[in-house]
Amino acid sequence: GYKTNLGCILLLCTTMLSIMGNDIPQFFKPWPRFALFALVMISCSPMLSGPGINKVHRQINMGGLWACAIITLWSFVAYFTGQGQYIAGFVNGYMGVTGHPNFLGFYAMVTMVALASLFFRCTNMKERIIIGSCWAACIVVLLVCASRSATGLGLVGSIIAAYLRLQKDKAKQVRLYVIGVCLAIMSWPVLAPYTETMMKKEMNFDDGGEAAIAATRGSIWDLRYQELAKSPVIGIGAYSCDTTLPNADIFYDEKNGSIELGSSYLGLLAQCGWLGFISFLLIAVPITWKTFKYATQQRTPYAQFFFPILLVCIIHMFFEGYLMTAGAIQCVIVWMLFGACDQCDSVADYPVAWEKEDPITPEQYIHWRETIAEDGDKR
Repeated sequence: GYKTNLGCILLLCTTMLSIMGNDIPQFFKPWPRFALFALVMISCSPMLSGPGINKVHRQINMGGLWACAIITLWSFVAYFTGQGQYIAGFVNGYMGVTGHPNFLGFYAMVTMVALASLFFRCTNMKERIIIGSCWAACIVVLLVCASRSATGLGLVGSIIAAYLRLQKDKAKQVRLYVIGVCLAIMSWPVLAPYTETMMKKEMNFDDGGEAAIAATRGSIWDLRYQELAKSPVIGIGAYSCDTTLPNADIFYDEKNGSIELGSSYLGLLAQCGWLGFISFLLIAVPITWKTFKYATQQRTPYAQFFFPILLVCIIHMFFEGYLMTAGAIQCVIVWMLFGACDQCDSVADYPVAWEKEDPITPEQYIHWRETIAEDGDKR
């Protein structure tokens, strides 16, 4: 039957409460932004679930992942053809066909982890070469866009994806890791030139002066801590910031109402207080734990595919603030992932492209796997 997720409803209610309970400057446009976020929650998140809704969630999610792959690979080609865009600053970060290097880094990170899982679904050498080449292209894109957190998490997520697929075959694990280390050593001379932008990202404070110091993520986090201290229960208001704090004007744009939060979790705490943060935990913790169990214990392909992607996004949100920014594609993808992972107790496999028939359940998959194992033992 159809059901609702209490955490999602509470998050929307606490977001509304934070807006109504604070005097927010109109240029932040909190209500239109909230309406857009509510639309994302209704259409993508686990807020509403049921047979028909769940199928739509799965298809939207796979479409979102394919969109990330297309953007990443298109940006890879554009880099070598000279069509890609750069952003000026302390370093000329490559942003490909997106609007910012951080956006491209997120898309490449998600694509990289998804491809790592797809690699172990390949049935022949041609498929492995194609998927492996696309995975390598993601590394190059991450290096040139100079997103350190996305690069590290992309690699970690790929390792987790490989472990989940091979957790019952230690020999294959060792062989894969040895091959991976050898390939990394051999490919370093080729990849090294692409790390130049990332190396330059370490700011030279002597040259940058006070502006460079103020622009560090630590300064942004300090603003969020101060905002949380002012209103710990309901926050200072969703989609806003305290404009009276020192250096606060550096991190928001009065023209379009955008804010540099520095972290999704600190942003949620500062804007919606502990009520909003606890509401989010009621969504994230149960779904993440359930997906982890189905990925490691039941070992269903569906959970093993989505868990590494969800995990790297959860960690990535410590460094980037897009959890409730409904106008950002990252926000939509994260909530799509929560919506897809919430179904891991009823779906055992995933469609690579388009879902043509009802998926098998974890119970059916485990029975099939055990039957195959028994037939193998008899032979």
